[in-house]
Amino acid sequence: MILQNDICFINISIDTTYTVESTDNKPYDLVINPRHLRHNDMYKTFSVQIDLFSKTIRIALIGDFYSYDKDCAVLEDKILTILQNDAVVQLDINDGAMINFKEFDCFGCNYGIYRVQNGYIIYGEIEIIMLDLNFDKKWSFSGKDIFVSMSEKKAFELCENSIKLHDFEGNFYEIDFSGKLISEV
Repeated sequence: MILQNDICFINISIDTTYTVESTDNKPYDLVINPRHLRHNDMYKTFSVQIDLFSKTIRIALIGDFYSYDKDCAVLEDKILTILQNDAVVQLDINDGAMINFKEFDCFGCNYGIYRVQNGYIIYGEIEIIMLDLNFDKKWSFSGKDIFVSMSEKKAFELCENSIKLHDFEGNFYEIDFSGKLISEV
């Protein structure tokens, strides 16, 4: 995933070669392991490269094995917010320091995080979750099946005033940003 603003350019990818507690890893400026995962645990490592144009910071962010790098982060000014399945990490882009780490309850895997007016929407396999600005869970919405689509229809679409969803069985749902169902087909 690539993000940028006026002060930085960020590239987040999965480092498939990283091994916790190994001395043979690629060099990183920082290794952040907020869950204290060990060598034999199931984990996935995000390679976070922050280019501030005057310097580059390389971070290994170790998190849940069921983390995906496609829509995993939000960049707001000097704060980078990264989703790793059922946890959110916030980093200061100036030095890569971890500002905040919060785990939240959910069912299934989570695919993406999106900034909305009063917090963050989490697109998950089984539920759509709203987190407030402190990453506390405000609501969740589930359908009849998982939110993946086997057709050309988008499983998850964040619109201006609603969220449109298609589940595996082809059911359609539209919810508002309070988690209330607007329509279902």
